[in-house]
Amino acid sequence: DGRAQVVLNSSSANHHGLHEAKANPRLSGTLAMDCEFVGTGDEDKSELARASIVNYWGECVYDKYVKPVNKITDYRTWVSGIEPRHMKLAITFREAQKEIAEIIKGRILVGHSIRSDLVVLMLNHPKELIHDTRRVV
Repeated sequence: DGRAQVVLNSSSANHHGLHEAKANPRLSGTLAMDCEFVGTGDEDKSELARASIVNYWGECVYDKYVKPVNKITDYRTWVSGIEPRHMKLAITFREAQKEIAEIIKGRILVGHSIRSDLVVLMLNHPKELIHDTRRVV
């Protein structure tokens, strides 16, 4: 239905521990994104397992689990927080890629090592609209 799912520690959460974000969250000219990856295949290739985006005011506009294209061989739970149960709620990589591309188009994108996230998402974004906090001194 296109609504983002937000993970909260709350007694009002549904049985999956998720809340649904507003159907029409306020998008701003600046967004922050973070992605979590799992290892797949024999080469332990990094693939997207979760993508989260917040607006300028810190409101969640996107937070979904994503089923990698290839078989997961390492959940990397100690760093990603991703567990097998999360994949039951996951959307396809192509769905996530399309949704995220639509959300970030024409907006300033902020994140730590954000270029790595964009590479794994197989998305291009104008260099002048990328602000990588890894490079801030």
